[in-house]
Amino acid sequence: YNDGIVSPIFLFAVTLAADHTHAETPLDALGHAVPEALKALLAGVVVGAGLAMLTNAAERHELMTSQAKRLILVTAPLLAFGSSLGIGGNGFVSAFVCGIAFNYFRSSAGFRTELELVDDVGFLLAAVMWFVFGLTAVVALGFGVPLGLVLFCLLVLTVARVVPVLLAMLGSRVSWRERLLLGWLGPRGTTSIVFGLLAFNALEGVAEHTVALVMVVAVLGSVVIHGVGAPAAVRAYQRSQTKLAP
Repeated sequence: YNDGIVSPIFLFAVTLAADHTHAETPLDALGHAVPEALKALLAGVVVGAGLAMLTNAAERHELMTSQAKRLILVTAPLLAFGSSLGIGGNGFVSAFVCGIAFNYFRSSAGFRTELELVDDVGFLLAAVMWFVFGLTAVVALGFGVPLGLVLFCLLVLTVARVVPVLLAMLGSRVSWRERLLLGWLGPRGTTSIVFGLLAFNALEGVAEHTVALVMVVAVLGSVVIHGVGAPAAVRAYQRSQTKLAP
């Protein structure tokens, strides 16, 4: 859920930073972002709830096949995205809300088999996205990477990730070892690439190049740091739990 929740905040920041939007103050940017978010909420609820109730009705009258159920789950976010853009709303927020509304109004006991096609399409799209990231990385790194930017990305992948998790879990019964483990296991991947490319397309000049570099260095750094560090952290945690066991 955190990716969908942060989308309006992210788009608000991009609107404020983009030169062609003429948003000179945070209030101007908010004036652009709020109507888009409200339209997206409306489109997402209408599409998600409408498809769910139509699916329930078709299922009760035995007019729904397993193939149709799978196709509905694939096309629902696309329909919500397109509908939202059609009325001037935010497509990402609309697709996020559509999923919540569909799940709430759908009377089916489970979605495991219905989600198989969604998983396959998602895997294919993820592969395409990583291909685009590879092309972007070659172009972005070709201009060189400032040391300050590398240090910034290192902080983002470590301190800026761990500290908020520790603060959020103050007062909980989770042990400090587990809190540190949860803070550490935060790789940057699909969401960072998608948001980075959106910002790259919205910005211009130096800001555009900086965003591309931050995205590339942060994701590549995560591949190295979390790819090597996460399994090691998990093994260390398991060993500590074994020692504490009676």
